[in-house]
Amino acid sequence: MNKFILFLLFIVLFSIGCASTNENNNDTIDTPTSGEISIAIDETLQPIAEAQVDVFQHQYPNAKINIRYRSETDCVKELFNDSCKLIFLGRQLNEEELKSFKSLILSPPQTKIAIDAIALVGNPKSKDTAFTYTQILDILRGGNPKFSLVFDNQNSGTVSYILNMTGEKQMPKNAYAAKSNLEAVNYVATHDNAIGIIGWSWISDSDDSKTREYLSKVNLISLAPKVGKAGEFYKPYQLNLAQGKYPLTRDVYIVQRERRNGLSAGFNAFVGSEIGQTIMLKAGLLPANQQERWIEMKSKPVGKVN
Repeated sequence: MNKFILFLLFIVLFSIGCASTNENNNDTIDTPTSGEISIAIDETLQPIAEAQVDVFQHQYPNAKINIRYRSETDCVKELFNDSCKLIFLGRQLNEEELKSFKSLILSPPQTKIAIDAIALVGNPKSKDTAFTYTQILDILRGGNPKFSLVFDNQNSGTVSYILNMTGEKQMPKNAYAAKSNLEAVNYVATHDNAIGIIGWSWISDSDDSKTREYLSKVNLISLAPKVGKAGEFYKPYQLNLAQGKYPLTRDVYIVQRERRNGLSAGFNAFVGSEIGQTIMLKAGLLPANQQERWIEMKSKPVGKVN
């Protein structure tokens, strides 16, 4: 009898311990379509991330995704510190970041989900509406003091993109950091020779009211390809991104902290699915996974025309 009582006591204590473990570790109970996780999004990619999360949660009501909008640098820090399970970045992790994750015995999966662009906007009164690649490179390096540059955030992905593009270690003296995309747009709208540098997804969806508001205040600047015919200038529209005519493009990635088949993996798969990629297309970005369309055309003789 004493052995039986001890056995029951062991079962009860074991069950309590398992329940306590599950309460303190929510990661063990989410599935690809249910549960709750937090994700961090590069602020320059906010519009497309919001659209993806909204549709995913509508389709899977048992899933809850908490979004935090951060600078590019802070997104990587949160993933490293396990403050979130997934991030959206306008680039892949660099060698230094990968080395840091490797120290935790982690190799975060990185999935390309779209091609985005860095958009340049100017004051409506400015006559400078188009630049060659050489000209814009010189301006972004601070070589033309006529122009002032304004970014959406000092730690934004747009800043790191321009620094990598120009090969510089810091932005020129004529560059300023705003606190948001709207603040950057408003600065350009009130300064004749200002050039705003923002993520294309903020102004790519022509059906969005925010896009119409932004573009009513500024002009979208056209750029010549790195290599092309003289006099050809392009804006960051989908066709120009696909054909490589617009020079300031970047790949968008989802980076997961773990490989477990949980909610982060389910959301990642959704973004790469036909539905998720259609959302990218609708938003004005170039989907990473293009859906093929086959059109069969049949011809038949046409009678004589009098």
